[in-house]
Amino acid sequence: MSEPMKHVIKISSLVAVLALLGGCAAISSTMSSLNPFGSSAVKPAELQPFTSQLKVANAWSVDVGDSEQGSFTPVLLDSTVYAASEEGQLVAIDRATGKTKWKVKVGAKLKAGVAATLDTIAVIDVNNNLVAFDANGKQKWQTGVGADVSSVPVGAAGTILVRGIDFSVIAYSASNGAQRWKYTRQLPPLTLRVNTPVDVNNARVYAGFPGGRLVALDLSAGTVVWEGTLATPSGTTEIERITDVTGTPIYNFREVCAAAFQGKVGCLDSVSARPIWTTDFSAPSGASVDDRYMIAPNELGDLFAFSRSGGKQVWKIENFQRRQPTTPTVIGRAVAVGDYEGYVHFIDRDTGKTIARTRVGSTSFASQPVPADTDALIVQSRGGSVALISVQ
Repeated sequence: MSEPMKHVIKISSLVAVLALLGGCAAISSTMSSLNPFGSSAVKPAELQPFTSQLKVANAWSVDVGDSEQGSFTPVLLDSTVYAASEEGQLVAIDRATGKTKWKVKVGAKLKAGVAATLDTIAVIDVNNNLVAFDANGKQKWQTGVGADVSSVPVGAAGTILVRGIDFSVIAYSASNGAQRWKYTRQLPPLTLRVNTPVDVNNARVYAGFPGGRLVALDLSAGTVVWEGTLATPSGTTEIERITDVTGTPIYNFREVCAAAFQGKVGCLDSVSARPIWTTDFSAPSGASVDDRYMIAPNELGDLFAFSRSGGKQVWKIENFQRRQPTTPTVIGRAVAVGDYEGYVHFIDRDTGKTIARTRVGSTSFASQPVPADTDALIVQSRGGSVALISVQ
């Protein structure tokens, strides 16, 4: 790793540790002075002109309520988009028309959502209750998680998966809320408080952990299928040794790819957990993966593309410095990334050049763009707009 990169990582480690498990109050006062998005810091990069090469349009937009905090990601299931907000609203939206099918007030403010299975829609309220509804918006059950939750729950095969702030993975029955299993592991002294959902594929649950670890769990039993290492902690202080896997691990063919803060990006064999390739990089918000590239922003907001065939850097763009870019999402030939002013930028995945841009509200986004088939994306702004963006 180059000396400039080491310097950036050491400084930005204080910025990205928004909250630390185990507590460390003295750090918080230091972070404000180093925060690159603070009032005394360098201003965000200005929008750059571009030549349009892709047709994008906001097909519809629905207000689901503000979400200044919390982790909220819309879910598309069959022909319905389910979305929730911090205000406590859960909304079902017709994917084709944008018309609201039903809307319910959960009864308490929410902190995370949405998980969806064939017959169950679930959210997390501010009291760390997992609250489930049927496909018509009628409440089915509610159960206390027993841990603080900061990540979006995930629905799969009649199961709702929840992650605690202690990085535990807990599986609940979608039909009645009964706990099926719980996986926990010992954590290092300091960890990031970040949104780290799981990925479910081939009846396995892939989860990232502090210390640069990736774990594959059996979906039905919660037993460990394998454990692998993406990155190894290094440094002399506990802060320098924070190497948490960030974002969602991504299953892609015979690989599971992920990114770590102050560590690496790379892919492990999905059968053996053997590292296929890794590259030094610090990703505070995770990465996106397709069949050709892994794409991730660093702490400053620079966007990098790495080759899936070996991890070689393909391109780097600085257009999003301090614009708080979301984790990118690949759609066709483009990479979609949102910023703090409500813009969604579309970047040519081969060259890194901007080829389209649209705007949804004027606030940052609650999550990365969500694919809706091959020709559309769903986004949710902190200001409450859930929108479908068509891509042609």
